Amino acid sequence: MSLLTVAWSVCASACMMLGLIQLLFWLRNRKLYAYLFSSLMAFSAGINAMLELGLLFTESLSTYRTLMRWENVAIFMILVPMTWFIQVYFRTGRRWLAITITLLWTLGILVNFLSLHSLTFTEVSELQRLPAFWGESFTIPLGTENPWKVLADISSLLIIIYVGDASVQLWRQGDNRKAVVIGGGIILFILSAGIHTPLVDAGIVATPYMISFAFLAIVVAMSYQLAADALRTAVYVQELQQSQRDMERLARANLLGELSSAIAHELNQPLTSILSNAQAGRRLLAAEDANLADIGEILDDIARDDRRAADIIQRLRELLQTGTVTHEQFDVNVVLQETIDLLDADIRDLGVTLTLALEKDLLVLQAGRTEIQQIVINLLLNAMSALRDTLPGQRHIHIRTARQNDNISITVSDNGSGIPEEDLPHIFDAFFTRKSDGLGMGLAISRRIIEAYGGRILADNVATGGASFTFTLPVTSRGQGRNHV
Repeated sequence: MSLLTVAWSVCASACMMLGLIQLLFWLRNRKLYAYLFSSLMAFSAGINAMLELGLLFTESLSTYRTLMRWENVAIFMILVPMTWFIQVYFRTGRRWLAITITLLWTLGILVNFLSLHSLTFTEVSELQRLPAFWGESFTIPLGTENPWKVLADISSLLIIIYVGDASVQLWRQGDNRKAVVIGGGIILFILSAGIHTPLVDAGIVATPYMISFAFLAIVVAMSYQLAADALRTAVYVQELQQSQRDMERLARANLLGELSSAIAHELNQPLTSILSNAQAGRRLLAAEDANLADIGEILDDIARDDRRAADIIQRLRELLQTGTVTHEQFDVNVVLQETIDLLDADIRDLGVTLTLALEKDLLVLQAGRTEIQQIVINLLLNAMSALRDTLPGQRHIHIRTARQNDNISITVSDNGSGIPEEDLPHIFDAFFTRKSDGLGMGLAISRRIIEAYGGRILADNVATGGASFTFTLPVTSRGQGRNHV
C-alpha cells in the first residue's frame, strides 16, 4: 500500500476524531466557543488532508485546479477559526488584528473563486511527477503564481504576529502552559510549513507538501490543552460540590444554634412527662392496692412520650445528616405543621400571632422531606427576626399553601420592616446578610434546593408592610440529580 495514502489518511482520521471530541464538548456547553472553533479547525484540517492527498496523485490539470481551489477554502476554514479560538480562549489577542486577518482571508477566498484557476496560481501549465526518497512518486504543479496570493501571505504573517503577541500577554498574566503549548505550537508549525513549502518549490527537498501535518500538530496541541482544562474543571467541580455540602452542614449547624431554645423546650416536655409518670407509677407500686390497669396506662404514657422525644431527636439528627437524601412522598401541610411545632416555643416567646391558610387535599410532593423543612425553618426564622422591631402584640406571620396547576406554592409573609429595595436583587446571593451574626447562606441554600427540585423561590415586599417569600415546587419533582447534602 502507498505510504503517502496511509500517512495522509491517518492524518485526516486523527483530525476528524479530535474535531468530533471538541464538538461533543461544545454541545455539552454551548457557551464554550473555544471548543466550537477548535472543532471547526480540526474538521477542516481533516478535509484539507484528503484534498492534499488527491493533489499528490492526480494527473489531470482540471482536477488539480478544482482540488487546489477547495484546498484554499479548507485552509481558510482552518486559519480563521484558529484566530478566533485564540481570541476567546486566551482573551489577550488584539481584536482588530483578528478582524483584519479574517477580512484578508475572506477577500482571498473571493479571489480564489473569481480567478481562472485559484488564489495560488493564475495558471497551472503542467503537473510534474517527482520521486520521494523512499521511491514513491508524487505530483507538484508548475505554473504562474497569482499576485493576489500576497493576501494569504500577509494574513499568515499577521497570524504569527497576532498569536505571538497574545501568547506574550498571556505569559505575563502567569498562564505559561497555554502560552507555550498552544501559542508556541501554532507559531512553530506555521513557520515550519512556511519554510518547507519554498524548499519543495526550489527542488531542495524531495517530499510532498506537508501542510496537513503542520495543522494536525496544531490541532493536537489545542486538543491536549483543552482536554487538560476539562480534567482540571472536573476536579474543581468535585471540590466545589464538596464545599457546598460542607457549607450546607455548617449552615444547618448554625440553624440548630438559632433553634436551641425551641429544641430545649420540645425535649423538656416529653422528658418531664416521663419523669412525672415514672414517679406516679412508683407510688402506685408502693401502694398495697395497686391497680394494674392504672400502671398500664402510665406505662403507655411513658412509651408515648419516649417516642415523641425520639422523634424530635431524629428530626434534629436528619437536619445534620451527611448521607444520601431520601426522596419520599409527603404532605406539605403536615411538614409545615411539624416545623411550626418545632418553633412553637420561640414563636410564643416572641409574641407572634401565627395564622395558617392551608389548602386542603394538596397532592403530595416527592422530594427530601428534611430539606423542605429546612427551607421553611429558614423562612420562619427570617420572618421572626424581621418582627423584633415591631411592637409586641402587633407581630404577625401568615403561612399559606395553594395549588397552582402542577405546582404547590408555599408563602411565608410577615408585617415587619420589609426588605430594602437595594437588597432585593441580592437577597438569595451566598454570604449576603444584614445580620451581624449571620452566615448569609440560608436563603442561598434554600434557592439551590428548590431549583434542584424544579421549583423557584421569590421574595418581595408586601404593600401593607413586611416581606413575603413564596416558593413553588412541582407535584412530582423534576430534579432528581441532587442526591447528597
